[in-house]
Amino acid sequence: MKDVEVGKKRNIAVIGHHGAGKTSLIEAILYFTGAIDRLGRIDDGNTTGDYLDEEKDKKHTLTSKLLQCEYRGHILNLIDTPGYSDFVGDIKGALRAVDGVVLVINAQNGVEVETEKIWEYVEEYNIPRCVVVNRMDKERADFGACLKSLEEVLGAQVCPVRFPNGKESSFSGVVDLIQNKLETFDNAGKVSKQENIPDDLSDEVEEYRQKMIEASVYADEALMERYLSDEKISNDEIRKGLADGALQGAIVPIFVTNAYDSIGIQSLVEGLISYLPDPLARGSYQVLEKGDEKVIEQEMKEGGEGVGFVFKSTIDPFAGKVSYIRVFSGDLNPESEWHNVTKGNRSRVGHILSVNGKKYNAINMASVGDIIAVTKIEGFDTNDTLSSGPNALKVAPTQYPQPPIHMAVKAADKNEEDKIGSAMPKIISGDPTIRVARSQETNETVISAAGNMQIELIASRLKNQFKLNVEMKVPKVAYRETITMQGEGRYRHKKQSGGRGQFGEVQMRLKPLERGKQFEFVNSIFGGAVPTKFIPAVEKGVADAMTRGVIAGYPVVDICVELFDGQYHDVDSSEMAFKIASSMCFRQVARENCKPVLLEPIMDVQVTIPESYMGDVMGDLNSRRGRVLGMDSAGAGKQVIRASVPLAEMYTYSIDLRSITQGRGSFEMTFSNYEQVPHEIAEKIVSESKMEEAEEE
Repeated sequence: MKDVEVGKKRNIAVIGHHGAGKTSLIEAILYFTGAIDRLGRIDDGNTTGDYLDEEKDKKHTLTSKLLQCEYRGHILNLIDTPGYSDFVGDIKGALRAVDGVVLVINAQNGVEVETEKIWEYVEEYNIPRCVVVNRMDKERADFGACLKSLEEVLGAQVCPVRFPNGKESSFSGVVDLIQNKLETFDNAGKVSKQENIPDDLSDEVEEYRQKMIEASVYADEALMERYLSDEKISNDEIRKGLADGALQGAIVPIFVTNAYDSIGIQSLVEGLISYLPDPLARGSYQVLEKGDEKVIEQEMKEGGEGVGFVFKSTIDPFAGKVSYIRVFSGDLNPESEWHNVTKGNRSRVGHILSVNGKKYNAINMASVGDIIAVTKIEGFDTNDTLSSGPNALKVAPTQYPQPPIHMAVKAADKNEEDKIGSAMPKIISGDPTIRVARSQETNETVISAAGNMQIELIASRLKNQFKLNVEMKVPKVAYRETITMQGEGRYRHKKQSGGRGQFGEVQMRLKPLERGKQFEFVNSIFGGAVPTKFIPAVEKGVADAMTRGVIAGYPVVDICVELFDGQYHDVDSSEMAFKIASSMCFRQVARENCKPVLLEPIMDVQVTIPESYMGDVMGDLNSRRGRVLGMDSAGAGKQVIRASVPLAEMYTYSIDLRSITQGRGSFEMTFSNYEQVPHEIAEKIVSESKMEEAEEE
């Protein structure tokens, strides 16, 4: 990485719906700037960004990559991001590392579903942005329709600074609206010729040019007065006004390209340098105030104590643990101790690396605005704040949504089940949108993820990297059992087989408790009917029986067990005899006298959707045995539905919600309580449980 002044650094995330051409656009930029000497193609599987085997196979970016190039003394750090919101962790992480965003949209389709979601993330962090209308050479490409969809769907204040010359197969160049010249390009994306605007375009170009000039003077009163007085606004003043407007979020500059044939690339690169800010232009970054964790603004500074933020971490098959860091302030040096402000410890860092795709190069220092990597430091995880000194405040962590997809994973070969546990941490390392947990109740390993593509990618990596064939299925529900009425009974355990026998008799009374009370054991023995030394064995026998259930093998909860009588034998009674007697007595009384039922987990669900889908979504929630509790406005034409829904009905909800809302809906859920399962559904669960038990035997 060349050492340049901070004003000549540009950190840019390239975002957009899958298939818009983000990776091809970056490839064209790298080729134009001389960072690569061969133009790779998605279909050939040889682009600089999509180098993972899974990406070559699927022809989609599946994880964010940092690509770097230099143009006229400026360093451009471009982060290629996935086009699926399934990989929200990579997308949001990339946005924390940059100072500007390029939204790439397909000229055939305009704003698409994933475009809307990703735009919301950009709005969340208030990042200056521009838009590239790509694939202008394709059939049905429509520049005007794209602008309209940007305005109507995203509410973007669009400001074209380039205009297409032709469309579909006749697209051959772009009009630079500032210089008022038509530009054509060679095979490397360099402007090969500038000429006057053709007569058939002049009226339309002049209309767009005047709108651009109006936008450029909007934020500057002095310029506005001059413009209204019909004074000439210079090209440099227009550029500065556009840059100021983009920094403030008042305008969104629009470019046009055909990345595949490198049309419009030089024009775009120069525009990115002109209209997207350098690291210090935004002035500050968000940190947490000591004590109350309140989010405050911290000034970015050149020199002094270095502060970095780990926006992504992963496991590289060759380099090991890799932590990607944005330097927000000051300088960080190799061969020194860094403070992990988040964890409160220190680690020695040997090398600092610049990153360009899958290539790493050691550098002597990282300064404000740099995006770097360090390797083999196990404690540097996503969302950690790192500093060269002890006084830094924690950078505000990235907030990730709850993973809505849950799948149970098991090895196809039972003998390899233990290998899953050791492989999973390496596969999901650093991705906060994926969680793996072992359920002791259902005896399953459950993966929670942001989308189905993540689940598929995990299964693929288990197979390809660890030679593990796995099966994915909907997880079992952790049901509970309880009783609905009081009952009592007696059980005698007596066994004689020569020598010392076994004898223990207990009488118990079972009572239902309020939800959440779990278990109470009451010893009401008087007169030594059961000796005190055997009481703990009685309680343990009951507890063991509760874990095995009485109707379908699920744990029994919310029950009071009262031991009120019994008998013992001076010779044959033992702790084991009373443990067996109490266990059998509990199961017998609960099953025969107390009307046991199944309980299921109920979730509090919040569904965020566009208003137009309200009826369909509410109907679907009702079909899932859900109860709609209320609705709230989320602004921007969206509503939040609050509902209470059984967990058993929610495992496939993410897929169904995406289908109903065309991908525009999202939801979060948290555990609420347990409620009784309806009788007809309970019968089915009990039947399935008995079948599974028989298969295991």
